[in-house]
Amino acid sequence: MGQFPQLIQEDLDALNVTMHALLKKSEANVALLVEKAGYLIHQCGSQDSMDSTTFATLGSNAYNAVQFMAQLVNESNFTSMYQQGEHFSTLMVNVDENSILVIVFPTHLTVGSMKYYAAPAAKSIGERIQFATDRAPGAGLDLSDLDPTDVQALFRKK
Repeated sequence: MGQFPQLIQEDLDALNVTMHALLKKSEANVALLVEKAGYLIHQCGSQDSMDSTTFATLGSNAYNAVQFMAQLVNESNFTSMYQQGEHFSTLMVNVDENSILVIVFPTHLTVGSMKYYAAPAAKSIGERIQFATDRAPGAGLDLSDLDPTDVQALFRKK
């Protein structure tokens, strides 16, 4: 995994638009942009009674484990991970080499509909991250040794 770019307010505004549109269209509860090392980059939706920082870390670990499993069976195209619960389900979708989109939604909604709405959202988010990377090449953050308790401020340029 490479470096994650530093985001400015313009980037966060664009992420908000994309992620809020995803939630509205899909009727999901929460959307999290997570760096693959486990750091919560951005969040939208109702996180009532959910520790989104811990959720992001655990989601990233689960996604990375599935990616490793895919490699063990010579599969290079595991681009999403779905978990169904009694009340809520999650869908984790690959955005780019450094990040995933985690969506939490009620179980009465189908995973197919989530994938349908998540695909263009993930593409748009990936394009915005690439735009931020191109704005300041080499100025990204290497997050591999950071404490994950609250790193969101690191991603915002003042």
